[in-house]
Amino acid sequence: MKQILYWMVVTVLTVTVQAQKKSANNWKPEAVVGVNLSQFSFSNWATGGEDKLSWNFVGEGKLNYTKDKLSFSNYIKLDYGRSKVGDGLSKTIQNDLLFNNNVSYKSGWLFEYYAGLNLITQIAPGYEYTSTEPVQVTAFFDPADVTESAGLIYNNSKIIKSQLGFGFHQVFSKKFTKTAKPPRNSKLEKTKYETGIESITSVNLELYKHILWTSYLRLFSSFDRLETWDVRWDNTLTASVNSWLNVNFTLLVVYNKAVTTKTQVKEALQLGVSYKLL
Repeated sequence: MKQILYWMVVTVLTVTVQAQKKSANNWKPEAVVGVNLSQFSFSNWATGGEDKLSWNFVGEGKLNYTKDKLSFSNYIKLDYGRSKVGDGLSKTIQNDLLFNNNVSYKSGWLFEYYAGLNLITQIAPGYEYTSTEPVQVTAFFDPADVTESAGLIYNNSKIIKSQLGFGFHQVFSKKFTKTAKPPRNSKLEKTKYETGIESITSVNLELYKHILWTSYLRLFSSFDRLETWDVRWDNTLTASVNSWLNVNFTLLVVYNKAVTTKTQVKEALQLGVSYKLL
């Protein structure tokens, strides 16, 4: 699986570069990279305090193609960051890889037909820091959340894009199985298969001049548990100071009952530097 993901990412990046060179084609590439920083430093501070430095790297790429009634869209996002407080350990605070690929066909009415693939995994090893020593709980493609789906997509707006379809969901893992504990005397599932319904909605909205809200909401539920939905809601609010300096507020909400019955929430407010490659 690692080899498959590796060549998939390499292919997307290679095609993006080639699409830029061959502007006569209908490929439209976009690529943005950025670094967000948060830092505190104290020297002889009477009321106490600890130095803190946190950073995260974000890379986003899009590659879209449209000709006649056929469209291809590719989206990849990499987010990795670390934080260090005082003389403590350097800890991983961001560690996500998201890839979404769609092919759609215009039907002549409001919705188009689509088939797509969605992948969520980690870039690097992930750790829990609840004990004296960090405990590794994830690795690259371990686990990996993959969904293939087909259905209807609304793609007629520059602000919102939404799709709904039947999904085939797999969770691949080797050492770090992210599924709920099984009954006694049974083994943890290394590969999990489900069929159900998947919905993905993305928003790219300028709330005010130089203030942009981007949102990615994915929902999935298998046919045998339609009362419970897996949720991943990723939000970024960006206020641009100039063409390269901005302030970012990010909020990620995740609910997956197979992993934990609690809703997971992660938020950050950071100063960032970004550069548009394409």
